[in-house]
Amino acid sequence: MESQPTAASNPVTDAFGLLGHRYRRHVVRTLDDHGCELTLADLADEAARREHGTPVSEIASETVSELYLALYHTHVPKLVDGDAVRYDQEADIVAPRDRVESLVQVLDVVG
Repeated sequence: MESQPTAASNPVTDAFGLLGHRYRRHVVRTLDDHGCELTLADLADEAARREHGTPVSEIASETVSELYLALYHTHVPKLVDGDAVRYDQEADIVAPRDRVESLVQVLDVVG
């Protein structure tokens, strides 16, 4: 008899967990669009632009700073734990891993 995967090991559940917050969706989309590593500051700028639908120059710097801190403390670590990105804290660089591509496919299907 085959055992059923647990919720913790289910790839669909894992993907939805990683994509469950819009900031993480912004990060995944941005890294996929750029196809390369970005500084966390650049990633925060792009996420703010996506979040507000306006150029980053029109967004209050405090808003971008708050988003940066949320990415730094919460969302990038979750993506690191989910094997979607690598984060080099010394260089402040976030790099996509192969999993970003599959997460974008999930976003394309459900979004």
